[in-house]
Amino acid sequence: MACTLVNSLDALPANAALAVGSFDGFHLGHQALLREMLAYARATGRAACVLTFGQLPLTLLDPAHDPGRIVDDARNLELLRAALSEGEARLIQQPFTPAFAALPAADFIRRLRGATLFCGEDWRFGAGASGSPETARAAGLEVHIVPYAQWQGERVSSTRIRSALQAGDLTAVAAMLGRPWNFCGTVVRGRGLAGPSLGFPTLNLPYRGRDGERLVPLARGVYCAQATLGTETRPALVNFGVAPTLKTEAAPLFEAHLPGWSGDAYGCDVTLTFTRPRLRAERPFAGLDALKAQIADDLEHLLEACNG
Repeated sequence: MACTLVNSLDALPANAALAVGSFDGFHLGHQALLREMLAYARATGRAACVLTFGQLPLTLLDPAHDPGRIVDDARNLELLRAALSEGEARLIQQPFTPAFAALPAADFIRRLRGATLFCGEDWRFGAGASGSPETARAAGLEVHIVPYAQWQGERVSSTRIRSALQAGDLTAVAAMLGRPWNFCGTVVRGRGLAGPSLGFPTLNLPYRGRDGERLVPLARGVYCAQATLGTETRPALVNFGVAPTLKTEAAPLFEAHLPGWSGDAYGCDVTLTFTRPRLRAERPFAGLDALKAQIADDLEHLLEACNG
């Protein structure tokens, strides 16, 4: 049994059970939506399908207000496919093009070919977001509105998770995702200052999706994480920012120090996994000695986190 990935809504079978949405981050609410759709598909013998998009609609419709993705497209597809792996399912990643965005709601409904829909109550579709679950019901489709997942008495949403990332609260992010938040990037050459100047060499990872996607702005500062390089996972002290004391990067990036590790990782993929809130905010220091002392203190916190 396997999940089939296709890139056009035209591949939707007739009368399918269909979960729809952007699924950015694939959080607890998205997971509940897929569970209900899959249970219905099994009970009725219908084809299980998911409709999503290769980019957030705002990236095309209103680029100035593009919030950035919680995880990149490659990771999102990994998560969706894993959730659909227990049976035959079809994952449809429809490109969100200008032509698709301009599709009238009635035409979009016709392209669903009688599907039974599973969505959130705020799902919108069609040109100008003119379609809603009520629109689909009025056109004769069966629509199941799945209740929102809750965390600490409030709705779990991609917007709320983005806010937690911007605040550096990775514990809240992990709780709402149902798993730790992680970032996968490729190690690039930096200016070579952290090792010679400070004695704390780092792996430098630009903060962008693997296909160049813009990601949610993360709070700048120092974090405790786990770094996976190949088959090895080690604790990592990670600075996210522009390194104001040493060099001032043009754009924020991850600089991960792996205590006790040495080697050449340039060009290699590294996954950073976070479960704890930001240890401290990024700030400039008066000089290298003050920065070294602070990093030594940060490493003690990392050791405590690993043993806690």
